[in-house]
Amino acid sequence: MSLVLGPIHHWMHKKIKVSEAREKAIVQGLKDKFGSDADGVLTEVYSKYPASQNYGKPLEEILADVPIHQGIQNLIDEVETREAAIITAFVGKFGDEAKEAASQAAYKHGQSCGENATKEKNLNDDEKSPGKAFELLLDNYCDGMPCDRGAQVLDETEKNIVWDHTVCIHSKYWEAVNAPKEAMCDVLIAWISGFGNGINSSISHTRRKCIAHGDQTCESCFETG
Repeated sequence: MSLVLGPIHHWMHKKIKVSEAREKAIVQGLKDKFGSDADGVLTEVYSKYPASQNYGKPLEEILADVPIHQGIQNLIDEVETREAAIITAFVGKFGDEAKEAASQAAYKHGQSCGENATKEKNLNDDEKSPGKAFELLLDNYCDGMPCDRGAQVLDETEKNIVWDHTVCIHSKYWEAVNAPKEAMCDVLIAWISGFGNGINSSISHTRRKCIAHGDQTCESCFETG
């Protein structure tokens, strides 16, 4: 029996593919930084959390006979846990140098994703507002399933948009591999900052509050000027 997939399933798959691509970019950044020393770390991580074999495959083939919702959740679980395990292993071995290398790679990947998003939507300069950047962020950044309480807009003007999370969707993956939560959050924040910059170089991203750093909620802002 063939799967009947709707737009929301392909929307989620797109975001998962972005996460997988970010993971690959981070791995390459860590390899560039630590050279052959990175190989042993990655071999150990992949022995427990195998690298994805889904690159280029259609969602119908990936899910096969797995129920759709469960299959998509499984894909999120795999990439988020593996990415956390990789960063955790490198930070454990190399300390802050690894976090910085992962953050730089995440920022550059986010920037590239932002640039590609504007091309896909054929945006002109006047359309590259903070609000549009946030809208495109939601189309590219995997932040749980649609049933999860994701980012909620608190305030929006022509020059800024503020959003929050009351729950960190990613923390369960970090906890599963004993990841340093602050480092993991910093890497993801770097990606979001890069994405905003890729949409519009005048957009800055500010993390105002952060659950991983001890606040009760997360709060972020894209703004210009």
